[in-house]
Amino acid sequence: MRIRLIVLFILLIFFGGVKAQVIKAINQNLWLSYVGVHPISKNLSLHAEVSWRRNELFRNPQQLLLRTGLIGNLGKGISIGGGYCYVITYPYGGMPAKSTFPENRIWQQFQVRKQVKHLEMVSRIRLEQRFVYQPTLQAGIWDAGQAVYSTRFRYMQRVSLPLSASVIKENVFYATAFDEIFYGFGRQIGKYNFDQNRVFAGLGYVFPKFGRMEFGYFHQHIKRSSGTKIENNKTIQINFLPNFSLFNNK
Repeated sequence: MRIRLIVLFILLIFFGGVKAQVIKAINQNLWLSYVGVHPISKNLSLHAEVSWRRNELFRNPQQLLLRTGLIGNLGKGISIGGGYCYVITYPYGGMPAKSTFPENRIWQQFQVRKQVKHLEMVSRIRLEQRFVYQPTLQAGIWDAGQAVYSTRFRYMQRVSLPLSASVIKENVFYATAFDEIFYGFGRQIGKYNFDQNRVFAGLGYVFPKFGRMEFGYFHQHIKRSSGTKIENNKTIQINFLPNFSLFNNK
């Protein structure tokens, strides 16, 4: 009887360890992004975004993101916006998808920008309705299947500090950092609602009559909904953030 209890105890420890085993992957990426907010009237701007994302630096494709929409200025640094986003994801890194697959998103956001002494602070809440065409096995071939719907909540906090002036303006260098956390909701989301966390730290410069450019290190921590796969993406990120007007002020 005692031997049986010992054997049962060992088996419980073994299978418990197997169940809790987590697979991790670390990838080296490069993201080049154009995130333009272009005024088209006094209180309305066009959001135009293209993000070209590569794995193993330039070697392999990771993602291509195209996002557009409208941003309404409510005054006192407060804005609201929304629009459409298209993403195509390629098999990449240590835990590649079975095939390339697309995603359609509808998005809405609320943002507050304020000045606290020398610091520029931005808080943003974004909600996404996602239609992901996840890879499925069809006739022995992995390909994008039917769209799977889910909702995702994102919260970002950014802080920027001017380095060559008292405030961030044209011809000024600045340091900047942000943290953004993602949570998913819906029937198709697995046991874990936490989706990912993004942290960025870098330097920026404000070009006259164009807008900002930023360069820095970006760390993306992704936890798959099963809870057994974790992806850490160490990324060099270069962002172009123009704000020039697209309408005639005359």
